[in-house]
Amino acid sequence: MTQPLKPQAEKLNLTTKIAFGAGDIGPALTANVLVFFLLYFFTQVAGLPPGLAGSILMIGKIADAVNDPVVGMMSDRTRTKWGRRIPWMLWGTLPFVIVFFGQWLVPHFSDVDAINDWFLFGYYVVMGILFNLAYTAVNLPYAALTPELTQDYNERTSLNSFRFSFSIGSSIFSLIVARIVFQAYPDNPAKQYWILGLVCSIFALLTLLWCTLRLQEKGREAIFNNAQRIALGYILAGLSGLSVLGVIVLQWLQVGFVWIFVAIALAILLGVSAFTFIQSPTEEHLLVAHPSHDDGEAPVPFKEQLKIAFNNKPFLYVIGIYLASWLAIQLTASILPYFVISWMGLPDAMFPNAALAVQGTALILLFVASAFSKKVGKKKVYFAGVSIWILAQVGLFFLQPGQVGLMFFFAVMAGCGVAVSYLIPWSMVPDVIELDELNTGKRREGVFYGFMVLLQKMGLAISLFLVGQALSWAGFVESVAGETPPIQPDSALFAIRVAIAPLPTLALIIGLVLAYFYPITKEYHEEIRLKLTERNNKQIVDS
Repeated sequence: MTQPLKPQAEKLNLTTKIAFGAGDIGPALTANVLVFFLLYFFTQVAGLPPGLAGSILMIGKIADAVNDPVVGMMSDRTRTKWGRRIPWMLWGTLPFVIVFFGQWLVPHFSDVDAINDWFLFGYYVVMGILFNLAYTAVNLPYAALTPELTQDYNERTSLNSFRFSFSIGSSIFSLIVARIVFQAYPDNPAKQYWILGLVCSIFALLTLLWCTLRLQEKGREAIFNNAQRIALGYILAGLSGLSVLGVIVLQWLQVGFVWIFVAIALAILLGVSAFTFIQSPTEEHLLVAHPSHDDGEAPVPFKEQLKIAFNNKPFLYVIGIYLASWLAIQLTASILPYFVISWMGLPDAMFPNAALAVQGTALILLFVASAFSKKVGKKKVYFAGVSIWILAQVGLFFLQPGQVGLMFFFAVMAGCGVAVSYLIPWSMVPDVIELDELNTGKRREGVFYGFMVLLQKMGLAISLFLVGQALSWAGFVESVAGETPPIQPDSALFAIRVAIAPLPTLALIIGLVLAYFYPITKEYHEEIRLKLTERNNKQIVDS
C-alpha cells in the first residue's frame, strides 16, 4: 500500500521574497501618508471644517463597501496565462498612483468660503472613491498572492515578515520625505503636500511594477521569462548608476535636498530591484498548478461565497483581531499630528520624528516577532506585543507638555504592538483559507482577502471619521490658509487625548480577547495540510 506523500516544503528564494515584499511599498506608502496626514491636510491646508473633513472617507467607504469582496470574487474567477492576481496588479497600478496624487491638490472653486468648502468636499469625496477602487484592484490581488506562492506554514510567516518589513520601511520613508519637504517649504503648506504626494506616487509606481514583473503565480507563466528578467535587471542596474550620477549633478547644481534625497532613494531602489531580476532562479514548486485551481469549473455565486467565508469560524476571529488592531493603529496615527503639535506644543517638523519612533521600532521588531512566532506560536507573540502597546497608550493619556523624552519612550513601546499587529493577523489568513479548502475542496483566496482589505480601509475611514467628529464636537478650530494656526480650546485638547489613548486601548483589548479564542494552532494547521495532501494524492491516483 502506497503511503500518502507528506506536504511539500515549498521554500522561496530570497529574491522572490524581496520582490514580493516590494509589492506592498506602494499601498503602504499611500496608506501611511493618508492616515498620518490626510485629516490634518483637510483641516489645516484645504481649510475644511473637521466634521466635514472626517466625513469624506466615511462616505467613500460606504460607496466602497461592496467593492472589496466583489473584486476578490472577480480575481478568483480571472483566468489568464499570467494567473489570477498579477494581471489585476499590472493594469491597476497607473490609475492607482494618478488618483492618489490628485488627493493632495487644493483646487479653488469659489471666493465664497462656504461654497468653496462644499465644492472641495465633493472633489475629495470623488477622489476618495476612485482611489479606493484603484487601491482594491492593486492591493487585494497582491495580498492574495501569499497562498499562491507557498503553502508552507513557517514560510508564509517569513514571506509576510518581508512584506511588512517593506511596508513599515516604506512608511518610515514617507515620514522622512515629509520631514524633509516640510523643512524645505515651511511657508507653503500646499506645496509641501503636493510634492509629498508626487514623490510617494513615483515610488509606488516603480515598486508595484517591480513586484508584478518579477513574480510568478503557482502553475502559471511569468510575464517575463528568465532571460528577459535578467536583461531587465541589467537595464535597471544601469538606471541605478545614472541615478547615482544624477545625485552628483544635483549637488553641483545646488538644488534643494529634497530632490537629492529622492535621487539617492531611486538609486537604491533600482539597484535592489536589479539584483532580484538578475538573481531569479526557477522555483520548481511554482511550475506545478494547484489541484484546487480548476479553470473549467463554473464560478460559485457571490452570496454562496459570502456564506462559505462567514461560516469559517476561525476567519471570523481573524477579521475581528485584524479590525481591532488596525483600528487602534489608524486612530493613533490620525490623531498623532494633533497630539504632537496642539497638545505637546511642538513644531510641525517634530511630528514625523514621533511617527518614525513608532514605525522604526516596528520595523526592527518585525523579524524578531516572526522568529518568535515559529517557536512559541502566533497567539503568544500577539499577546506580548499588544500588551506592551496598551501600556504605551495609557501612558500617552497622562503625558504632559514638555515631557518630550517620555513621549518618544511611549512611541517605542507602541512600536512593539504595531509590529505584531501588522504581521500576525495577515499570517493567519492563509491558514483559514486552507481550512476552507479542506471543507469545500475549493480555494477562494480573493473572497477572504477581499474582506481583509475592506476592513483595512474601513479601519482608516472609521478612525478619521471618529477623530474628525470628536474634534468638531469639542470645538476644534481649523486653520485658515496663509494664517498662523489658532490656539485650541481645552475641550479640543481633551478630545485629542481621549482619541489617542482610551479609544485605541479599548480596540486592543477586544483584539486580545479574540486572539485568545482563535482555534488554529501550528499543530492543527499541520493536520489540515496533511489531510489536504492525502486528498490531493488520492485525486491524482484516481485520475
